[in-house]
Amino acid sequence: MSILKLLNKKLDRVLFTTPSHNQKTSILPHLENFYGWDYSEIEGFDNLCDPTGPILMAQGRASDCYGAKNTFFLTQGATLGILAAMKSVIQEGDRVLVARNCHKSVYNGLVVTCARVDWLMPSCNEYFGIYGKIEPEDVENNLKLNQYRALIITSPTYEGVNSDIEAISKICKQYGVYLIVDESHGALYNFSDKLPKTAIEQGADFAINSLHKNAGALNQCALLHVSNDIREDFEWRQVQKAINLFNTSSPSYPLLATIEATINYLNSKRGKKCIEDLILNIENFKKELRKDGWEFFEEENSDPTKILIKRGDVSALELSQKLFDEYKIEDEMASEVSALYLCGVGTTRAKLNKLKNAIKKVKLTKQENPPKVSFQPFPFVKMLPFEAFYKDYCFVSKENSPLKISSQTIVPYPPGIGILYPGEVVQEWHLDYLGDDVGVIK
Repeated sequence: MSILKLLNKKLDRVLFTTPSHNQKTSILPHLENFYGWDYSEIEGFDNLCDPTGPILMAQGRASDCYGAKNTFFLTQGATLGILAAMKSVIQEGDRVLVARNCHKSVYNGLVVTCARVDWLMPSCNEYFGIYGKIEPEDVENNLKLNQYRALIITSPTYEGVNSDIEAISKICKQYGVYLIVDESHGALYNFSDKLPKTAIEQGADFAINSLHKNAGALNQCALLHVSNDIREDFEWRQVQKAINLFNTSSPSYPLLATIEATINYLNSKRGKKCIEDLILNIENFKKELRKDGWEFFEEENSDPTKILIKRGDVSALELSQKLFDEYKIEDEMASEVSALYLCGVGTTRAKLNKLKNAIKKVKLTKQENPPKVSFQPFPFVKMLPFEAFYKDYCFVSKENSPLKISSQTIVPYPPGIGILYPGEVVQEWHLDYLGDDVGVIK
């Protein structure tokens, strides 16, 4: 039986169980159907912490769909998947190599695993003002120097940059290093030949998808995949143990049902056609705007569902602000150089046309010099994340903070990539991101 069928069964019983509303509520009447699925682990229902029934069967069908050894349903977002993947293979004192453009949840994983981290800088795309790929040769150069337990990277990035996971995976396997890929923004890849191959297809040991980012699911719906090609001595039950360590003991059945329904939809003819139509509509959108001089980030193996747009003679920040003020169109994020518009299931041709027409109409200030963005230099690490977590701290003025060890986490959001973490030295370039008082370690 599927989760959806289980929740749709009419229960012939009176519940005095949690949740307290017992499937009926007057607080939000328009969500009564949603509340009607909101059970706890009652008799005859499965348990996400140790699934043996419908949840286990649904996860099994998902693993078949994604070509994985195991797929785990997550109701606390990709963050839970990242923490669980890290905790399942990294022990205290293990050395790990982490791409600096990883999400802040990876830093949190470094704290809870008590890992020793070395940072790996991605390439930089100055033309669009974004971080680029993790280069395989950089990975190999690092693995030659130190014995690492795991490599953690993000692919695709927010902007749709995909690293060569296949090449990186081969290098990791050569050196006996686990490869964990935050593939949150690549949740559609499994369902169209016009999209890049998935990280699992390319040999990653773990991959994490956010179904809520562009696949149409509710917030917090995500998946953690374990590869069929993971080393033979790995005990997959460690993943379930790690998930249970961080997971709530009251997982949401409506979210579990949403995960199952989303996968069913994406893997159906209707869902795959939706993705094909989305890609075609975005191609037509770009074709029209190129006539007016707009450029789009497109490189080999990049994600065509991400619209990163720029024009060399205007500020993308001004574009962002005017589209919001005049047309109520909100982008995901923008810099002086480029603006990012995320698309996915639910992005219709009409919606894209509205954005296209607004961009054509908006009046922007011409600039003589092309705008630029600065990229952060390599971090100066004085204290490991788990060490800094427990240290006493005090506050100093911003002017007196350079060369002191930060106790603060500075993470512009979006995209959730840290520019300063506890244990790192405050540098002059950080000052633009700091408040008047800065937390530093005593």
